[in-house]
Amino acid sequence: MPSVDVVWTGHCRDPQIRYRLLGHLHRLAALSETYLRQDEPSFVLSLVGEKFTPPPRAHIETIDHDVSGRILISSWIGPHPDTLVTRAREAGLTVVEPDGDGPQLIQLDRVRLRGLDFKLFDPEGLYPGADRMSFVFLECPEFHFLDGRLVEIAAGATKGESRGGTDALRAGKVYLTSPSVHLRAYLEDWTDCLFSWIRFFLVGDFSWQRREELQGYSDYRGVFEQLQTERGSAAAEEATFDAVLSTFEHHAEHRIEEVQNLARAETR
Repeated sequence: MPSVDVVWTGHCRDPQIRYRLLGHLHRLAALSETYLRQDEPSFVLSLVGEKFTPPPRAHIETIDHDVSGRILISSWIGPHPDTLVTRAREAGLTVVEPDGDGPQLIQLDRVRLRGLDFKLFDPEGLYPGADRMSFVFLECPEFHFLDGRLVEIAAGATKGESRGGTDALRAGKVYLTSPSVHLRAYLEDWTDCLFSWIRFFLVGDFSWQRREELQGYSDYRGVFEQLQTERGSAAAEEATFDAVLSTFEHHAEHRIEEVQNLARAETR
């Protein structure tokens, strides 16, 4: 099966809902990091000539930063890019036109970013740099059409140009784009479960594109509705996220076993 980019958008201006979502996702990030630490050798700084090898990017980055300067925001962070651009122009903001087929870029001078960016465990490590999940919220109350939107922090004019996250913030090069992760078979179906949970319980306009838009949501929604009726919204939210974590753990363990068996077969 070919690989796929899973891309998502979402808009939530309620701080309490955002904190709830991030609290759940910290549990997922910590579970992923547990597997990553088991799978990776410990990092030791080495001296090459007179230069230290830079440390790897942290598995989990908690983002809580005021950012100022030339901040470029992709119009693709929302499901209707043209509407975002129109509202930006009505608000007197600069809109940078793309060189080619890319998105139009909305320019701001100051924002606050809060959220979480973490590496998703994959024992094969097939897509370095494209294996992270970003749930970082853009805060700019004066521009309500942008406030509360989910973004990913990249380090240049296009995602993947260089290291993103807090590294990009420290470098003073801030480009905010729509979050995405690159997958191949492993965890693809699981993302449908996670994203369906987010949409149903917390962020009503949360949307994702895997091979189809909102893939799997109609099936998961029925399960969530039944649990919500039987147990109440809060209990159903907790119980179903526990199931999301358990399913992630199952997939990770199964994939580790597959990779180990493949490695053994190749050495025979």
